[in-house]
Amino acid sequence: MARSMTGFGRAQYNGERYAAEIEVRSLNNRYLKVRMHTPSSISILEAEMEDFLRSKLSRGAVDIWIKITDISPADAFKVDLEIVRKYREFAALLSNEMGIQGHPTVSDYLALPGVVAAAGQDSDAVTPLRPVVMDILGKALDSLDAMRLREGRALAEDIRKRAGILRDIAAEIKKLVPDVVTGYRDRIFARVNELLRGSGVEMVQQDLLREVSVFAERSDISEELARIESHLGQLVDTLDADGEQGRKLEFVAQELHREINTIGSKANDANISRLVVDAKGEVDRIREQSANLE
Repeated sequence: MARSMTGFGRAQYNGERYAAEIEVRSLNNRYLKVRMHTPSSISILEAEMEDFLRSKLSRGAVDIWIKITDISPADAFKVDLEIVRKYREFAALLSNEMGIQGHPTVSDYLALPGVVAAAGQDSDAVTPLRPVVMDILGKALDSLDAMRLREGRALAEDIRKRAGILRDIAAEIKKLVPDVVTGYRDRIFARVNELLRGSGVEMVQQDLLREVSVFAERSDISEELARIESHLGQLVDTLDADGEQGRKLEFVAQELHREINTIGSKANDANISRLVVDAKGEVDRIREQSANLE
């Protein structure tokens, strides 16, 4: 199924000691790029989390934010008095040297980094948090995947619509092909007759028919039209298949653009040229939408 590379997912956990929240955001990227934003207490789990994420996603720039809150009772915390003394010395220095007035309160000190910490070591949090983090990471990725699927369906629908328009344009071009050779034949016969009028020289039709035959061969676009039909079939088959789709769709769009360009250079007809311009516009839109798919 088609999946967009852009999306957002969130999951939360509230336990007796810890509360945890994970947010996952993904944007377009040609390859899978993962950036982790984790607290130091569980940084050791980053490699495992990234491996898990890579088993779920194949493309996109993915950011993961993890917030861990220790909701233990007050006796589970300790105050580092040595750090408080250092902060107090700095406050006194600022007051004496810089003339800054005012005295920090107890609340001010408690809010400073490093003053209050959990009674256990950071590593103590890893064991109870690992299953929690992995579980809510899975739920956040499920939420992300649901959004990517919704957007992917909309993108796939638009690509199918563009493919249908391209098929109609190709059919119109095919109808015009016989008129291109006929029109060239009529123009060259009329031109030669005009040039020879009154000269007493007769037109050698065999030579002119040979020239028309060369033009017909040079401007033949039947192979290009057949390949366009094949590429459009590949486009739809890719959208119907499971797994990664974006890169393959981009490649098919590139091949469509190549065939349409060739038709434009070979056809030598104003009406076909106008249709070629329209077809290029549809292919460009398909390429843009494909770049948004995983």
